[in-house]
Amino acid sequence: MFEKVLKDPVHDEILFDDPLLWALVNTPAVQRLRRIRQLGTSYMTYHGAEHTRFAHSLGAYETMRRVLVHLERECGWPSDPRTRRLALAAALLHDLGHGPFSHTFESILGVHHERWTHRIMLEDDALRQVLDTVDSDFAKDLVSILQKDGRFLAIEALVSSQLDVDRMDYMLRDALSTGVSYGRFELARLIRSLTVQDERVYVKRQSLHTVEQYLLARYFMYVQVYLHPVTVGSDVLVENILRRAKHLLADGVAIEIPEALLPVLTGSEVSVASYLRLDESVLLYAFHQWSTSSDQILSDLADRFLTRRLFAPIVRDGASVSEWAALRTMAKAMGFSPDYYVTERVSTIPGYEVLGQGLTLLNDFGECSDLSQVSKLIRTLVPSQEHRLFLPKEMLESDNEPLSNRVHSIVFSRL
Repeated sequence: MFEKVLKDPVHDEILFDDPLLWALVNTPAVQRLRRIRQLGTSYMTYHGAEHTRFAHSLGAYETMRRVLVHLERECGWPSDPRTRRLALAAALLHDLGHGPFSHTFESILGVHHERWTHRIMLEDDALRQVLDTVDSDFAKDLVSILQKDGRFLAIEALVSSQLDVDRMDYMLRDALSTGVSYGRFELARLIRSLTVQDERVYVKRQSLHTVEQYLLARYFMYVQVYLHPVTVGSDVLVENILRRAKHLLADGVAIEIPEALLPVLTGSEVSVASYLRLDESVLLYAFHQWSTSSDQILSDLADRFLTRRLFAPIVRDGASVSEWAALRTMAKAMGFSPDYYVTERVSTIPGYEVLGQGLTLLNDFGECSDLSQVSKLIRTLVPSQEHRLFLPKEMLESDNEPLSNRVHSIVFSRL
């Protein structure tokens, strides 16, 4: 009998009773996730947000394991060991392709973590050596699940939907690490609310309020944690650092750069082996090198991030063309390159999605209805957007009072 038990701050214990899953945990591709934070630059806002995508991946696996225990008892699904392994492996490996600072890294360099997750599953020798012990199609089936090809509907919904093991773990883990209380919900009750019929996942009608609690927690986590203005400002700073380094390389300017980061910044072909060398230690080392660069913009931006001199976030309506032009002119007059020091971001706060993603309630008579048809509360959770400006605090607090006053008049004109 095989058994490994890991202590965990969210689930108390994480149980591995299948040597295949334990072998996957110990592959280099999974261990790399120890060096990538789950919440990107949120540690600049919440000092406890140092947890990793490795810890989350283990948590998503454990959540899936508990879901499967419930569903096997509740409705006899899954009915075979291979399907069970597919579900557990998909939960464990779903974040393999994340790069350093995750979505920030993706947005500026065009690196999509989903695509890299698929490539790693198919091309990484160490990972394939373990996956192929099941059969030669196991890795391909995992990619099919993550691509939502429709071949494994129940597993697809449990791995990626509005009510999946990914969100169930990261919301609780993120709430614990950031110290907020509104991201918590009753996980055990939520798991018991699930059932499977004809390879489709349903939520029991009597569990309506449990699901409402979960969706409200998700909404507040986005408003208060994931899209916190300081965190978005930190992301903007990382993006601008990488943009500056990328532009300098494109212009033929020599800058010190870690070898693992070079092909990504230059747009060269990146192999899976090269991509797996990228983690946050590489990026932070690059920032340290760039903080002493002869290029003043690159050195200043990198130093701002390392010393947490972040841009000031200003929540307001989107700037008009004339306001944007005036703000860029003021930045230049105050000695800041507007291309790197004046940034606008639109953050989307997700609501409850109905089309193609809705949660289906199932009552005792076998009748189905979308959650939004039954819950007035959930119908109010519609997606919304928030515009923010980010610029150096020095532009708002300059010793040159006329210039500073002019900046104030522009950015606070429509608050």
